[in-house]
Amino acid sequence: MHEYSVVSELVALLLPRVGGIDGRVVSVHLRKGELRILSDASLVAAFEIVTSGTPLEGATLEIETVTTSVRCGACGYAGLAKHLEDESFHFAIPILACPRCGAEVEVTSGRELSIESVRVASLDPDESQDASGEEGGCRSSGAA
Repeated sequence: MHEYSVVSELVALLLPRVGGIDGRVVSVHLRKGELRILSDASLVAAFEIVTSGTPLEGATLEIETVTTSVRCGACGYAGLAKHLEDESFHFAIPILACPRCGAEVEVTSGRELSIESVRVASLDPDESQDASGEEGGCRSSGAA
C-alpha cells in the first residue's frame, strides 16, 4: 500500500505549517489526479493512522479527484481523455491517446497531488484561524 508513504510525506510537509496555530485542524483538502491511481479509502485510512498523536489527529481528509485532460499536437484536440471501462477493473482507466485522431497526447491534468487547503477551528468559539494564522470565521487556506 503506497498510499501510506504518500500520506506520510504529505503529513510531514503539513505539520510544520499547522504546529503553531492556536486551534484545531478540522479538515485537509487534497487534490488527487486520477492518473495517481491511489485508493481514496486507503488514503483516508492512512491519514487516520499517520496523524494519530499529532496536531492533525481527528481531522478529516477530503479528497477531490481531478479528471484527466489531454492536448493533441496533431489535430489540436484539447479536452477530457476517453476512458476504458471494463467490469473486471475496479475503476475506469484513462486512455492516453487523442480521442479524435488517436495520436499521442500531452497530459494537461490528472497527475496532480497537492494539499489545497487546511481548515482550522479556533479553540475559542468566538474566534477561528486559517492555516496562515489570519483571524476570522472557520475557513480554509492554501497549505502546500
